[in-house]
Amino acid sequence: MSTKAIYQFKRMLEELEQKRGRGTELISVYITPGFDLNKVVAQLREEQGTAANIKSKTTRKNVISALERIIQFLRAFIEARQTTPPNGMAIFCGNVAGREDTADIQLYWVEPPEPVPIRLYRCDQQFVTGPLREMLEPKEVVGLITMDGKEATIAVLKGKHTEVVEHLTSGVWGKHSRGGQSARRFERIREYAMHEYMKRVAESATSAFKQVPNLYCIIVGGPGPTKEEFLKKELLPPELKKKVAAVVDTGYTDEYGVKELVNKSREVLEKLEIMKEKTIMQRFMTGLVSPEVAVAYGEDDVRKKLEAGAVDLLLISEVLRKTRVKLRCLNCGKIFQESTRNLGFYEQQLRDKSCPFCGENKLSIIESKDVVQELIELGEKFNSKIEFISTETEEGKQLAESFGGVGAILRFEVHY
Repeated sequence: MSTKAIYQFKRMLEELEQKRGRGTELISVYITPGFDLNKVVAQLREEQGTAANIKSKTTRKNVISALERIIQFLRAFIEARQTTPPNGMAIFCGNVAGREDTADIQLYWVEPPEPVPIRLYRCDQQFVTGPLREMLEPKEVVGLITMDGKEATIAVLKGKHTEVVEHLTSGVWGKHSRGGQSARRFERIREYAMHEYMKRVAESATSAFKQVPNLYCIIVGGPGPTKEEFLKKELLPPELKKKVAAVVDTGYTDEYGVKELVNKSREVLEKLEIMKEKTIMQRFMTGLVSPEVAVAYGEDDVRKKLEAGAVDLLLISEVLRKTRVKLRCLNCGKIFQESTRNLGFYEQQLRDKSCPFCGENKLSIIESKDVVQELIELGEKFNSKIEFISTETEEGKQLAESFGGVGAILRFEVHY
């Protein structure tokens, strides 16, 4: 799937997840690869009969209408293409008006980037997008353990996102200063308590990591020798122990220590998304302070550099959501463009907005387009590489918050 197609897929899922029905009138249909579409049509006809028993008149009418809409769509699809798409398909249909006095039956369908894993028919207050959302999840996961004698944190790194699973404290007291037999007894008790603490860490890690089907590796970190002692005790199951790829010294064992562990494990993680992203963003940040790397940032400047064919790598924040609006002045006829983060609010304020050419408040929207999609299309036109940057790293947060969510590493500098 191209970058543009993946982005459109994500945006469609976001829009579907925002839809809500007044009752259980939003229908989700998942069809696996190779399944006979005629059988799906027959099943939906049966569901229409069942829907006739719905008590609410409005819900009953909307569900039956949505089912009919899906049936007609599938019949047209069968006539045009005969077979189910190679990856199967997902269909979503229902009343998305969100009001009881109005019906707006809309149908959406998608052939996903991976094979549909299940056959599904469901009527609910929202569309079922989980199986499609899982296709966007990173395929490789890293297990993370930071620990010392006082506390431990179990976490997982999924793609660019670090998630803390559990935080444990040992309850083990420090070294005893008294001598004699009392000190030896005290030390034995302390060793037992430390062993029990390490067992709890191993059990927590096993519980967290054994559920991960694509565990890439495990990295253990922390200050002092506790982490090495933990691994020597062979408390982890053999299948997890062999996944331990590195033992790293860190200054902390909490959530900050987990981030420190990731940052210090570059060689182990260099093939994973987060390291790729950090490398790209560090190069971009270098360009901000050094002439060695030519960069641009901000939507307007990056758009100009894209149009000049100067962009080698386009950087777009994953949280960027803006609309590019083309306006015409009904007084002077001039056309110009602006970007907005909230199209609905922008439309409400339009009557108070002045034309920058003649000053009259007679502006009309003639076209609107998703800014990210527009930038992607410009980049593809000039063979620019495109990377979406998360906010999971400090550099990624800076791109979103300080640089308008858009940056670029240039092939050559452009002066205006």
